Amino acid sequence: MALKSPAFRKKFPLLVTGGLLAMQPLATSYVVAAEQFDCQVSASGGWDCKPKSSANTLPPRPVHDGAAVSSANPTPEQSAEGVVEQKGQGPMLVTEAKGRGLKSRSADYSHLDWVPRDQLTPAQLAETGPYCAGAYIEPIRPGMNDNTPKDESPTFIGAKASRYQQEQQIATLAGDVVMRQGSMQVEADEANLYQAENRGELSGNVKIRDNGSLVVGDHAEIELDTGAAKVDNVEYVMHKSRIRGNALYAKRAENAIIRLKDGTYTTCEPNSNAWQLKGNNITLNPATGFGTATNATLRVADIPVFYTPYIYFPIDDRRQSGFLPPSFSTSSDTGFMLVTPYYFNLAPNYDATLYPRYMAKRGLLMEGEFRYLTKSSEGQFGGAYLNDKDDERKLQTDYKDQRWMINWQHKGGLDERIMTEVDYTDISDPYYFQDLETGQIGVESTDYINQRGALSYRGDSYVTGINLHAYKLATITQTTPYDRLPQVYFNGTLPYHPSGLNFGYNTEFVRFDRDLRNGNFINEDGFAQPWYDNNVFGLARANGNRMNIAPEVSLPLNATYGYLKPSIKYAYTHYDLDLDGRGKAQAETADPLLGKFSSSQDRNVPIFSVDSGLYFDRDTQWFGKNYRQTLEPRLFYLYVPYKDQKDIPIFDSVESTFNYASLFRDNRFSGTDRIGDENKLSLGVTNRWIEENGFERQRISVGQALYFKDRKVQLPGIDYRTRDDALANVSPYALEYEYRFNRDWRVNSDFNWDPDSRSTRSGSAMFHYQPEDNVNKVVNLGYRYRNDMVRYDQSTGKWSVGGGAYGTPGKDYYKIQQHDFSVMWPIVPQWTAIARWQHDYNRNRTLEAFGGFEYDNCCWKLRLINRYWVDYDEFSQDAPQNEKGDHGVFLQIVLKGLGGVVGNKVESFLDQGIQGYRTREDQAY
Repeated sequence: MALKSPAFRKKFPLLVTGGLLAMQPLATSYVVAAEQFDCQVSASGGWDCKPKSSANTLPPRPVHDGAAVSSANPTPEQSAEGVVEQKGQGPMLVTEAKGRGLKSRSADYSHLDWVPRDQLTPAQLAETGPYCAGAYIEPIRPGMNDNTPKDESPTFIGAKASRYQQEQQIATLAGDVVMRQGSMQVEADEANLYQAENRGELSGNVKIRDNGSLVVGDHAEIELDTGAAKVDNVEYVMHKSRIRGNALYAKRAENAIIRLKDGTYTTCEPNSNAWQLKGNNITLNPATGFGTATNATLRVADIPVFYTPYIYFPIDDRRQSGFLPPSFSTSSDTGFMLVTPYYFNLAPNYDATLYPRYMAKRGLLMEGEFRYLTKSSEGQFGGAYLNDKDDERKLQTDYKDQRWMINWQHKGGLDERIMTEVDYTDISDPYYFQDLETGQIGVESTDYINQRGALSYRGDSYVTGINLHAYKLATITQTTPYDRLPQVYFNGTLPYHPSGLNFGYNTEFVRFDRDLRNGNFINEDGFAQPWYDNNVFGLARANGNRMNIAPEVSLPLNATYGYLKPSIKYAYTHYDLDLDGRGKAQAETADPLLGKFSSSQDRNVPIFSVDSGLYFDRDTQWFGKNYRQTLEPRLFYLYVPYKDQKDIPIFDSVESTFNYASLFRDNRFSGTDRIGDENKLSLGVTNRWIEENGFERQRISVGQALYFKDRKVQLPGIDYRTRDDALANVSPYALEYEYRFNRDWRVNSDFNWDPDSRSTRSGSAMFHYQPEDNVNKVVNLGYRYRNDMVRYDQSTGKWSVGGGAYGTPGKDYYKIQQHDFSVMWPIVPQWTAIARWQHDYNRNRTLEAFGGFEYDNCCWKLRLINRYWVDYDEFSQDAPQNEKGDHGVFLQIVLKGLGGVVGNKVESFLDQGIQGYRTREDQAY
C-alpha cells in the first residue's frame, strides 16, 4: 500500500484501516487485529492483509517485547505480566558502556550492522583494514538507493499485528514494525501513529536507516511527513566512514543531520574504546561530510587527555571549512609547538588553509596558503609572518626578528599552445628554513630558492619562450649565484626532410647577472669573517650576455635490426662581458689557466658524431621459463676540435660525472660555457632478458671509450696536463646492472673502474624489496662511492678534481663513501619494526640512525622512534662547523578519523629516509 506524504494527514485512517473497517461494525471503536485479520509485509515492502475466517482457529498470539497489542483494554493479568517482565530490568544506558557498543542489544553487535571478518565477502574484505575484526555492512533493503525527495515519496508500512482507535485517530502496530519512505526506513517492535499530530512513537529495538547511516535506540518519536526523529539511549553508525558512537539521545532532522546530546564519536570497533571524542553537543552532517562538537574531550581508554571548547572534524573524505586536527610537538629550535590549522572550503575549485603555529620560544607564526584550479591553470599563493622572540642569532649578519615568507606557484595555459609558469618564493633572512617549519605544499627548503617566471609557445615543430629566473640564498655558506634575466630560447626542427635529412636548431640568449657581496660576515659571537663572495677571483666576477646558436643536420637510418645516425652540429657562441675593477685587476695578474678579460668573446665549434647500433634477439629458457634474450651492441664516434675557452667565464657549466650514459654524449660538460674537445670511439653493449608478458627480468650494460687525443678543455684553473684522466687513452670501464627477482625484488648497480690507476672511480648498489601484495614490507640496502667529482670550492674560490679538505688540509671532505640501510617489517600482526642507518665511512660518522616500532590497529596508529642525526644549523660560513649530532625520541599518534594528533614530524623523516614509505602510506587503511 503506498501513499504520497503530502496527502498523508488527510487520508491517514485509510493507511491503516482502509479495507479493515469495512469488515467491522461501524459502532466498534477499535479493531482487534489478532481476532479479525492478519497483516504482513509483502515482498514489495507494502501491506499484505488477509481476513481470518474464524478466530477460534488462530494459534496463540506470540508475546512481543514490550506491551502486547490485542485490545484497547488489557486484562489485569496482561498488565501484571508486563510489569513482572520489566521489573528491575530497565534498559542499559549507553553511558554505562564506556565507549563500547551495547552488548545487551546483541552480543555480536549485529544491531550495529557489524559483520565479523570471516563472514565478509572478498569485495568487502578489500575495503576493510588488515587489522579490523570486521566491518559495518549495510544490509540490502528496498529503497536504500532511492533519491526521491521525502515530500514526494510514497510511504510503506508493515507489521505483524495492528489495531486502530477511530475516535482518538491512533493506529497501533506491533511485531516487526517497518515504515519506509524514500531511502529512509524505520524499524521497531511497536509503534503508535497519531493522525491528528502526524507523528509516531516507536519503542523496542528502534532502528532508523537512511543515506548509509543507522541510528539504534530504545524509544523514538518521529515526524511522519518529514522523517525528523528523536531517539533515546542511542547508538549510531555511518557505514562507509566506519564511524560509530552513542548519546543519551539523538535528533535526526529531515535533511538527515544527526545531533547528539552527550554524544561520542569514534572509528574504533564496537568492542573497543581505544579513543573517542566526547562532547556535550555533537552534530554529524552526512550531506557535507563533516561534524562539530562543543566542549569536546578526547578520551583514550575512557580517560580524558585533551579538551577543546569546539572542534570541527571530517566524517568522510570530502572537503569542508573548519578546524583540522591540531598537532603538537617540541624541538630545540621552537620549544613546545602547537599547530591548529583551519581549512576554508571556498569553492569546488579553490580553497585556503590557515596554519596558526604557536612556538613557546619564538611566538606565534601565522601562515596560510590559497590554492586555485581553473580549466587551464592551477597554483597557490602562500605567506607567513612571525615576530620572533628568540634572539639567538641577533648578532649574525642578515638576521631579522620580523620574519616572513611569501610564495606563488602557478602552471597554466592561455591556450593549447601558450604555457605560463611561476615559481616564486622570498624569505626575510637566509636562516628562515633552518629555524622554522612550513606547512605549505610545494615549498622546499633548499640553498637556492627559485624566483622564476616563464612564458612558452609550442608550435608544430618548434618551441620558444622567455624565462626570468632569479635566486634567493637560503644559506650563508654558498656564493651568490647568477640570475638569468632574461633567458630567451627558440628550439625546433624544420618541417621538411629532403633525402631523409633532419634539420634542427637550438638558439638561446641569456643575460647573466649577480651582485657579489663585499665586506664581512658576522657570526653568532660577533666575530667577523670575509664573505665567501670575496673569494670569487678575476674573470669569475664577470657578468654578461651570452648568445648561442647551434644548427644541426642528421641522417637517421633505421631498420628492424639496427640504426645508423651521422650528424654534424655547428655551435656558435658570442659573449658580451662586463667586469668590475677588482676583477679586472686580478685577471691581469692571474694564472693564465684562469683566463684573461675581454669584453667580447666569440667561439665557433663544429661537432661531428656517428651513432650506431645493432639489435639481436633469440627465444630461450632459464630455469624452465621462456625469455626473449637480446644483445644490443652500440658504437659511437665523436669528434670535436680543440678551441681555447679559458677566457670565457663560467655562468652555468659543470663537468658531468662519468657513467655509462656519458659514453654517448656529445659534450662532457653541461651548460654552454664549455664544449669539450673530443676524438673518441665509445663501445657499449646491452643484454636484456624479457619475459613473454614484457617484464624485463635482467639488464646489463658495459662499455668503454677509446681516446685518440688528450682532453685539453677544462674548467678554470685546472691544467689538463696534471689530470690523469684527461691524458688517458681509454676511459674507465662503465657498467650498469639491474635485476628484478620478481615485481617485488629489485637490484640496481653501477660501477666505473679505471684500468690505468686500477682503482674504482665510482660505484653504487641498491637493493629494494616491497611486495605488491603487501606494501607494509620494505627493505632497502645501498652503498655508494665517488671520488671523481669536479667541484667548485666556496671557501677558496677554485675548481678542483676529486676529494679534498674543506678550505684547509685535513680530512677528505668531498669524497663520498656511504652505506644506507632501512627497513619496515611486520614482526607480529599489528607490530612493525622501523629502522635506518646511514653511515659515512669517509669521515667515520653516522649521518642518521633511527629505530623504533609502529603499532597499527583498526582505529589508531602509534609510532615510537629513537633517532640520531647530523643537524645543520648555520652559525658560520664554514659548513663543517655548522654540523652537529642531535638526538631525539619521537612519538607519533594517529587517530584514524581525526588524523595525526602528535608527532607529525615523524612523517617527514620517514618519507625522506625510507624508499617505499610513501607507497606504503598511500595504500594504508
